[in-house]
Amino acid sequence: MNNFLPIYFLVISLTLISCSATKPDENLPYITVAELKEKLNSAYDKINSLEAYGSISFDSPEQSGSGSFELKIRKPDTLYIKIEGPFGISVANALITRNDFIYYNVQENTVIRGPSSELNIGAILKIKASFGQLINGLTGNFRLDGTENDTVFAKVENGNYIIENVIASGYEKFFISPELLFKRYEYRSSDNLSVLETDYSKYFLQENLNTALYFPGKVTIKNKSKKQNIYLEYESVNFNKAGMKFSMKIPSSAKQLKWD
Repeated sequence: MNNFLPIYFLVISLTLISCSATKPDENLPYITVAELKEKLNSAYDKINSLEAYGSISFDSPEQSGSGSFELKIRKPDTLYIKIEGPFGISVANALITRNDFIYYNVQENTVIRGPSSELNIGAILKIKASFGQLINGLTGNFRLDGTENDTVFAKVENGNYIIENVIASGYEKFFISPELLFKRYEYRSSDNLSVLETDYSKYFLQENLNTALYFPGKVTIKNKSKKQNIYLEYESVNFNKAGMKFSMKIPSSAKQLKWD
């Protein structure tokens, strides 16, 4: 019996190790996290600026609606979005930088200025997100920093590669398809509550100015705790357009508000 015990515990240990180790799906090739990040970052670096048009709908406990949008992004620090309702009626537009924002509510003829905090972005765009999450989330294009643990093989869930990233306020989880396209982004708080979820689908190949890459035709952004949802469908996308300008026309009669 004494000779049997070491063998027994060895078998149990090997069984536990084989069950706990994450092995890629048999249909997915092995790839280290470092290699995966390198390929994804290469696609990220191809886009310096973006100009896009499409349709948008949103719902939250406070408000819901639909219309069209114009979106301009210049990495790493400027975003402009204009939203129009039915019949091309202008509803609102916002110019947001990494530090501050200007938001003009056309219907109420009110201008709001303030720092571009998660709380303020959530109030004006109906989805709580940081500035970086906003730019990356709207384009399905993320830059992932390297860590000392990136030499391991990437995990796999439901046919997608998985990358997890611990941040100060919680952690991020990225789902990457076998074609190395972002399929889903999750941001959870330190107590594991869902803060932001973004799904990407209907990818299409877009070529502009010697830049060719796949872009998500449909983006769904959800904040479950706030019951806030945004649905975007891109109809026209241009990359790296030279001389992109950002401007807002605000009438002198507009009411002025300042947020902290």
